[in-house]
Amino acid sequence: MVVKLVNRIFEKHPDIALQFRAKNQHLRTACMTVLLSLIETLCQSPQELSSEDLVEAQNALAHVKDAGFKVDWLEEKLEKVKGKKEEEQTGEARMQELEEELKDLKQKCSEIEASLEKEKAKVSAARTHLTLDEFI
Repeated sequence: MVVKLVNRIFEKHPDIALQFRAKNQHLRTACMTVLLSLIETLCQSPQELSSEDLVEAQNALAHVKDAGFKVDWLEEKLEKVKGKKEEEQTGEARMQELEEELKDLKQKCSEIEASLEKEKAKVSAARTHLTLDEFI
């Protein structure tokens, strides 16, 4: 599966490693491992990623770029994921604000309904006829 993924990356981005000149096989393997790990991270949903994950992804991307990989496409993907994460966080904060606001409004409605019921009871009591015994 890893080989297929690597082949797909090189097919889609044939110029990815043109500037990568490491002779050491361990260094080449380590860089590819970082690259694959970065791609795996960015394939997760924004909900699954923490802010720390995104910082680590940014650092990994910088490492891969410094090693000579041309990963502009991956940098764009990271920015897109960071934007989605920010939208998610902003949306969650707004949802929490709205839930609090709704809770307050529901409480206010309950208080108004209770006041209305008291007034109805007063009006109902005021509308009753006095009996003859009450006059005498």
